[in-house]
Formats: sequence, structure tokens, C-alpha cells
Amino acid sequence: MSIISRRPNLFLALLILIWGLGYPVMKIGLQYSPPLLFAGLRAVIGAIFLASLALYYRESIDLRASWPALTISTVFNVGLFFGLSTISVFYLPAGLASVLLYIQPIVVGLLAHWLLGETLTRKKLAGLILGFVGVAIISYRGIQGDISIYGVLMALLSAVAWAIGTVGLKRANPSSIYWFISLPFFIGGWLIIFSGQILGEQWSQVSWNLPFFGALIWGSIVGLAFSWLIWLNLIKAVDATRISANTFLVPLVSITVGTLFLGESLTWSLAGGGALVVYSVYLVNARRAVV
Repeated sequence: MSIISRRPNLFLALLILIWGLGYPVMKIGLQYSPPLLFAGLRAVIGAIFLASLALYYRESIDLRASWPALTISTVFNVGLFFGLSTISVFYLPAGLASVLLYIQPIVVGLLAHWLLGETLTRKKLAGLILGFVGVAIISYRGIQGDISIYGVLMALLSAVAWAIGTVGLKRANPSSIYWFISLPFFIGGWLIIFSGQILGEQWSQVSWNLPFFGALIWGSIVGLAFSWLIWLNLIKAVDATRISANTFLVPLVSITVGTLFLGESLTWSLAGGGALVVYSVYLVNARRAVV
């Protein structure tokens, strides 16, 4: 999608809006479905949509050369990130889940230092320290039982998985973004569905009503297929650290939506910890003016 590389500012703003709305929408869908079945359905439907676009544009992929990168994407971008992030939203308020999930640029900063040759400056180190402080403040109430520690852990692990998948994509530089997203999400989506059934989730627990279908279609086509097309094209076209830094805006959108439309309370611990996490992401990634 060359239009994305030509208008990165516009598509980055659109991506932040989509992801900011994504977690409140997931929260609605999870009222009518177990988390892993919902995550798997989103992945499979989104994959089919992207595969149809790949066939329409007659794009091909060299599986012999791409299978290592595809395997990494399947494991980290789908199986771990997608599955764990959905579980975290099931156990946490949408705003809190978004804040924790979007510390991934902090992990990207570390991985970029080790794998992409980017220098870990004092400013970045200060950002990492602030990020851990922010997460500790956010998790404090969970230790007292108000917020699920299990959900916090799932969110943090999903952020690490997303960071690994992002750096892996930058190193792989695939020729076809459509196939690079659709194949791992199709395989990983079914693995998530089977994992859910092994863990006791049943299709009879899904309420096939209009709100569920709305959340599923939004989550599959817009929240997954379209947003990942934007994200991976931006990662290919622009420095990964620079793009990752801008995702600090996503939690702000998600918290605002969760507070205004889902009735979630904005506590001082969430606001203070979230502010520290957001600022830490900025410090870790901002070397110069961002996009």
C-alpha cells in the first residue's frame, strides 16, 4: 500500500483512533463470547478478508524464503499477542488493558538496541524506569484484589510478544503484507479456537446476536485486517522505533472511550500510572520529532 508510505501522518492518526476504539469494542464482544473463541474468530475472519485482497491484487509469497518470518509472526503476533491480549481485556477494564498492552514500545526499544543496532540512550533508560514505575502504580490496586493480577500479567506478556513480532517483521521485510498477515492469522486463529475448546470454552456459550456480530465484524475487518495493514506498512516504510513511539496516544483514546461510554471509573492510580507509562514510551522512543 504505497499510499500509506506517502501519507504516514494521516494513516498513523487513523491507526491510533482504530486501536483506541478497539479495546472498548472488544469489551462489548466479550460480553457475548468466551475470550479465546472470540479472538480466534476475529483472526480467522480477518485472515480470509486479507487473503481475498491478496488474490485480487495477484500478490504472491515465497514460502521457502518466508517461512521463518511467518512462523515467528504466527507464534508471537497471533498466538501470543492476539490470544493473551483478548484474555487481558476479558479480565481488565478496557482502559487499563490498553495502557498495559501499549508499553510494547518500551520492549521494542530494548530489542532494537540488541537486534537492530539502535543505541539505548540515557533518555531511553530513564523512560524504561518510569515505565516500570507506572506499571507498578497501575498494578497496585490489583494486588489488593480490585484488579486481576492474572489479567495484568496477560497484558504485559502480550506486549512483549507484540514487540518481538514487530522487530521480526522489520528484519524479515516481507514482499507481500497481505499474505504475511493473513497466513499467520489464519493458522493462529484456528490454534486459538482449539486452545479455547481444550480449556473448556464451548460454542454454546456464544450469543449470536446483533451486538456480538457488530463487535466481531469491526474487530475482524477494521480492528485487525485494516489496522495491521497500516501498522506493518508503516513499520516497513519508517523506522520501527519512531513509529512505535506514537502508540503512546492509543491508551489515551481507549481510556477516554471506556470512561465516557462503558462507565469505567478513572481513578487516580490509573490516571497517574497511565501518565507515567505514556511518558515513558515517549522518552524511550523519541530521538527526534516524531511523525
